[in-house]
Amino acid sequence: MWPWTLKDVAEHWDRTEDYDDINKSTYSYFRRFTDSFKMSCVKDNDYMLDICCRTGNGAVYYAKRRKIKGIAMDVSDKMLNIASHFFRRENVNFKTKRFISYPLPLKDNSFDVVLSLETIEHMPYPQTFIKELYRVLKPGGELILSTPNVLWEPVHWFAAVTGIHHSEGPHRFIPRKKLLKFLRKAGFKIKNEKTTVLFAFGPRWFTRVGELIEQSIGEQLRRIICLRRIFICRK
Repeated sequence: MWPWTLKDVAEHWDRTEDYDDINKSTYSYFRRFTDSFKMSCVKDNDYMLDICCRTGNGAVYYAKRRKIKGIAMDVSDKMLNIASHFFRRENVNFKTKRFISYPLPLKDNSFDVVLSLETIEHMPYPQTFIKELYRVLKPGGELILSTPNVLWEPVHWFAAVTGIHHSEGPHRFIPRKKLLKFLRKAGFKIKNEKTTVLFAFGPRWFTRVGELIEQSIGEQLRRIICLRRIFICRK
């Protein structure tokens, strides 16, 4: 048995009071959107699934840059309520939908794009979750997936216990090789991979130095020392 359930994940995010308050001032948080968008091939008129959308920031970021619509799903009623209000305020054409079990309550081959940012590590039975993402993607569709580097687990723990950042809740960071195995076994082809974010927080001059160092070192070294892994996959 997995050590937690989707209900446990939902209860954690329903209790989280400071999600957007903290993330607004967290440099590394917005890098998940800016970096993944640059790597993606999202086109106007694509139909997107934002899975575990939380407060809807990912869907809004992409919808402000491409004329897309879609569904934003989460396990947390609280997060979906916030996202729904956010979509209306920003005039973004996304509907919200809750899920609390597998299989996902979605039809096969429904989406051009699936956006899964900092989600897989929270999902019980992640291999099953990835198979579900493959199922709901159209043939030729794109999965945009990001997840933290396992070596950054102590940093996340320290940030939570010191109150610097909100708790991650139920999670287990997945080693890169295991995640690649899950993706390929589901049927995905890895089209692009990049590891980003050397300095996760700090004044702008400091994070800018981190960006310059990121640009000057190769991907092999970034895979060891940087925070976030981003995968662009095709069905």
